[in-house]
Amino acid sequence: MARIFAFPKKNNGEYIEEGNESVSWTYKDRIRSHRMVIFYRIMLGIILTAAVVAALILQSANRVYTEAEVTASADNHSIRTENLINFAGTILSYGMDGAACVDVDGKALWNITYQMQEPMISVQGSMAAIGDYGSRTIYLLGPTGSIGEIATTMPIYKFCVSQSGETAVILNDTDTTWIYLYNVTGDILAYFKTTMRQSGFPVDVTISPNGKLVGVSYVYVDSGEMRSRVAYYNFGDVGQNETDNYVSGYEYVGTVIPTIHFMDNEYSFAVADDRVMFYKGAEKPVSHAEHLVSDEIQRVFYDDKYVALVFYSDQAEYRYHIEVFNKNGNLVNEREYNSEFKDIVMTGDRIFIYSESHACIYRVNGNTAYEGTLPKTAYLLIPGERNGSFTTANSDSVDRVRLR
Repeated sequence: MARIFAFPKKNNGEYIEEGNESVSWTYKDRIRSHRMVIFYRIMLGIILTAAVVAALILQSANRVYTEAEVTASADNHSIRTENLINFAGTILSYGMDGAACVDVDGKALWNITYQMQEPMISVQGSMAAIGDYGSRTIYLLGPTGSIGEIATTMPIYKFCVSQSGETAVILNDTDTTWIYLYNVTGDILAYFKTTMRQSGFPVDVTISPNGKLVGVSYVYVDSGEMRSRVAYYNFGDVGQNETDNYVSGYEYVGTVIPTIHFMDNEYSFAVADDRVMFYKGAEKPVSHAEHLVSDEIQRVFYDDKYVALVFYSDQAEYRYHIEVFNKNGNLVNEREYNSEFKDIVMTGDRIFIYSESHACIYRVNGNTAYEGTLPKTAYLLIPGERNGSFTTANSDSVDRVRLR
């Protein structure tokens, strides 16, 4: 005999008898309802956890530090004090008689010897090139040391290396200037000549990280008036059918352009006496943004996301005025600063301004993370991967520093 259950009707409150099929359907509904409750509880837990994590990240990102302390220190006698540079998170030192590299723990990685009068260096990613002004040899260096040499047939004026090892070199001849492109083994990939009458004199050269685009800034005189030109050359498929691989260029009147640089394979910028210009394009770069400046630019700093221009401040209580642009050419931060400094280093959204004994660390949003003395002398500062940490180096030691 089947069991009978009574259930209330929805319309009039009376009871009716229903069989096993109704009981089975109601049981499924209860299971479904229970599962939905569990699902919503899990989702609520995920949302609350994400909110807590986001709050902690935001708190860390905007934290203000008051002290700097050395957490680890290593004696180092491999560093040459003439010139120090951040080389893909390691410390590369170079001078007239050689170069050496140590990691952030002070461990010697490699060294090479040479003889130079005016050593110049170009670093992009984990590739570096060192050459002597007016000489005919460029040394290519990687994480493990020397990986090749470039031998030129004319004196070296300027050069720039890509992340993949291609090197664009400006070479001086008697009446002509040549621009050569070499691969990582020192073989010639392409070259073309320039003259004052045709293009002007090349002032600076840059190469994209993938080695495909080369940018050159020229200066020349036309009808007694000084002019400058930014020219781009494509050594990939797009530029093969163009004369001298030339794909785009822009003219500027009454100014000199001493700096041109690729921030990545698509974005580049140039700095003139009276303006900063931004370009965009992985094949044929086009003018993307431009800002005129009324004051003289004192120094230029950059990484793969931002460009910082340093001016003398027009406010009596400050020494410098700093403007920071992103690669789209937008002004994202400006700041007054009142101390002499050695360098400005940018990474992520952090900006480090430091001297041998003092540092100011602030974020692109304008919030100051730390300003104060350094626990050890800093000839070089390398930002850490985490907020509140960095490495400093001097002639005696490499030191890991933590802020608190």
